[in-house]
Amino acid sequence: MNIVFDFGNVLVEWNPARLIQHHYTAPDGKAHFPDALADTLVNHQDWLDFDLGLIDSHELVKRSSRRLGLNAVGLRAFIDRIPHVLPLYEPTIVLMSELADGLHGVHRVVYLSNMPSAFATVLEARCPWIRRSENGIFSGRVKLAKPDDAIYAVAEQQLCLDPRHTLFLDDSPRNVHAARGRGWRAEIIENPHNDHSVRKALVAHAALSTLR
Repeated sequence: MNIVFDFGNVLVEWNPARLIQHHYTAPDGKAHFPDALADTLVNHQDWLDFDLGLIDSHELVKRSSRRLGLNAVGLRAFIDRIPHVLPLYEPTIVLMSELADGLHGVHRVVYLSNMPSAFATVLEARCPWIRRSENGIFSGRVKLAKPDDAIYAVAEQQLCLDPRHTLFLDDSPRNVHAARGRGWRAEIIENPHNDHSVRKALVAHAALSTLR
């Protein structure tokens, strides 16, 4: 079976509010805007364009600092720091590595993640376990993002995925529903802090024998 992992909230934590709380320093004293900044890192079109590789971090900071009234130097330092400090979900990473190594049967392990190219490059250098997977796609490198149907089509082609034999694990209901619309098996990962949710999904699709 092809097992396709998302990154955010499956393999690494994506919690903008927590990242801001621990890693954002506002030299202009405007740290009281965390909610607006957190929303930018999730929902605003500027961030979506960054995810898609349509703008780089310089343009993101330029747009966001102007819109939010934040110091551009402080915001740039924060954005650049994010991929270096994203918390890792070690239990799920261990399980993914075991699957890639064939310890739980013969499976192909790949990934499909919405992530800016600059973040992907840092994570690849920071996390050698990524190389245990056979291949993968980051949105910023293909200029497409989930839940756009086109990125699933590209994944099928580039990662050689047969939808009937593909299990997709993602924290977003929209992304999961889009995958199911193409005939993929797909499950929502709701509690990524341990590997129980991932194991449950794998067992349900016979990619793992039992829960532990």
